[in-house]
Amino acid sequence: MRSRRRRTVEYVEESDGATTKVYVRRQMGKVLLAIDNSLGFLNLALGIDEKLLEERHGILEKPTSELLSVRVRQLIADHGYEIKDVGLIAVTRGPGSFTGIRVALAFAKGLSSGLGIDLVGVPTLDVLAHPFRYLEGDYVCPLIDAKKGEVFLALYRASEGRLARCTGYQSVRPAAVADIVKTPCISFGSGLRLCEEKLALVEGVTLIKDDFQRVRGEALLRLGLEAHAEGAHTEPVPIYGRRSEAEIKFNVTVS
Repeated sequence: MRSRRRRTVEYVEESDGATTKVYVRRQMGKVLLAIDNSLGFLNLALGIDEKLLEERHGILEKPTSELLSVRVRQLIADHGYEIKDVGLIAVTRGPGSFTGIRVALAFAKGLSSGLGIDLVGVPTLDVLAHPFRYLEGDYVCPLIDAKKGEVFLALYRASEGRLARCTGYQSVRPAAVADIVKTPCISFGSGLRLCEEKLALVEGVTLIKDDFQRVRGEALLRLGLEAHAEGAHTEPVPIYGRRSEAEIKFNVTVS
């Protein structure tokens, strides 16, 4: 996985003249873990209070269900902590990859219930939109490729450093997006290529083509802290955005 590192541990030597011991001096504060597996690759972030320590992201060589625990424990250990030191887990709950969402939520819920760690879920679209919260008065429309010729989206408006969601989390045909957005608007994400032709004709819409296509760990940590502070302590439920193939085929509902 790719890694964006910040120096967060100090390696300290102590010597009595005969032997030298090297140990890690850890930063003090509440340890936060962020997990996103909703967009086709794994994103992990570790923080102390509101400070990002490290973010790792990439496509794994094996199914995430086989490696998620190993990757999480390695990230935590590399900063001198143990899994029991984590005080809050923030996990994305979609929309996005049905399988990816379920794997991450199941893992996070297991850690939370097994070790008594607080857990909050954050909608993936909220995290994608978060970097644009300071564009006062502008609308923000992240787009996720939902496959099958559709995109997941939600429309937000920036005001006083926060984002107010104007629509539900929904799955639509690309041609419908131009009728949903309001201007001035910033639009971006993995689903933009499907909507670009129509959106380019809408005056006041700015398209960001080559960035902001994945969840940023720092944004997920910050939104997780906000949700926790606001009392979001109930078990997070997935946001699928639409029915899966299995639900449609067998006329069932998967939670």
